[in-house]
Amino acid sequence: MKYALTPIALALLATAGAAQAETVRFATFNASLNRDAAGDLLSDLANPGAVGVSTIVANRIQQARNVAEIAQRVQADVLLVNEFDFDLNGTPTASSVPMGLGYSSEGARLFQQNFLSVGQGNGVRGLTSGIDYAYRYTPNTNTGLASGFDLNNNGVIGGGDDAFGFGNYGGQFGFTIYSKYEIVGVRSFQNFLWKDMPGNLLTNDPTANPLTDFYSADEINALRLSSKNHVDVTVRINGQDVHFLTAHPTPPTFDGAEDRNGKRNHDEIRFWADYVNGAGYIYDDQGGNGGLAAGAKFVIAGDYNADPFDGDSYQGAINQLLGDPRVNTSLTPASAGGTAAATYPSNNGTANQSHIGDPQFDTADFSDSAPGNLRVDYVLPSANLEMTDAGIFWPVDPDTSVPNTTGDLFDLVGTFRDPNLYANLASSDHKAVWVDVTVVPEPETYAMLLAGLGLIAAASRRRK
Repeated sequence: MKYALTPIALALLATAGAAQAETVRFATFNASLNRDAAGDLLSDLANPGAVGVSTIVANRIQQARNVAEIAQRVQADVLLVNEFDFDLNGTPTASSVPMGLGYSSEGARLFQQNFLSVGQGNGVRGLTSGIDYAYRYTPNTNTGLASGFDLNNNGVIGGGDDAFGFGNYGGQFGFTIYSKYEIVGVRSFQNFLWKDMPGNLLTNDPTANPLTDFYSADEINALRLSSKNHVDVTVRINGQDVHFLTAHPTPPTFDGAEDRNGKRNHDEIRFWADYVNGAGYIYDDQGGNGGLAAGAKFVIAGDYNADPFDGDSYQGAINQLLGDPRVNTSLTPASAGGTAAATYPSNNGTANQSHIGDPQFDTADFSDSAPGNLRVDYVLPSANLEMTDAGIFWPVDPDTSVPNTTGDLFDLVGTFRDPNLYANLASSDHKAVWVDVTVVPEPETYAMLLAGLGLIAAASRRRK
């Protein structure tokens, strides 16, 4: 005699089928969606067809379309976009107020609606389909936020170099997060003071030019660690919480012998190393304390402006993450385009020839004069997440003797210093970097499902 399964039994069986390992792609892209003047990004994103604008503005809008097409080709499930100007409900600005869970800037909404959701491409490299993210989060930023101090010691208070994070206007160079998975929690650390990190390079500087000589006592008491923000965006995947740890530390350049930016970059990177190890000194903008719990799953992402071998970063800066046993480095994202770019005809110098690092791992096409191409963009999962694949969107130029106007795939990235394009590049000097990880249900989830199926079987036997 046959028995029909009850609706509860059917639901449990469906859940059991769904509770399998899930491959999730995390990506970071410093997309250079910053603009020279406040409000320009908003107006660009509101006009995807470039109607009634100058050639300069049309090039900016085309750059945004190229960024969107790259995102569509990468097909990330969770995406961090660095250098995306911040706005508060359509007003370009910045403040020290943390944005609540679910906040999306108007710029982030417009980029989704008018660019990401709309297919891009052409007949040469092929067309792409739109990509839709159900969830977004745009944090506030220290960039362009006036400090009230002469932080660069030039005798004048004001300008981007005297802001809490460099920016010529409030919100410039911010960042935003897109996710296909629900964002269930946010912790931001915009207001964390640099001096409150034990053993920091602000007040414990071992060099011949200590920062305690460069900054006044009042400045030291006001300086924030994060040049933009450090944000833990928690996404729920397959019943589990994965912490997407996003940031964009300052470049370790544009300073003097005191190396204030290099030291800040080092400690901004160190913050996540301490955070994933559960450091108790940490406090967030929401009133919480401490780092991640032991065993928490995470993915560190962003433009960290530090190469493990080359460039100007302070000693061992990025190795604080690459050498941490809690971080999974079993796969290193690579591209054939990075290898090829190291030997392309030089645009203005020979820095790449003296580099130690393998160019296939480079993620940024910088000036060939200095510092040359570098690996500065990272997606680093926790050791308890299995990495299955990784890559960098950097195609090879099929013909370096012709301009990048043929419509092929390489035209989306181009080469450094093309004066005919916005900011001299088709999209950005940085490339999109991605990593695939496997997220499996916790053992307790399997145990619950098995127990439920066992009860169903027992009930069926009793009825029979």
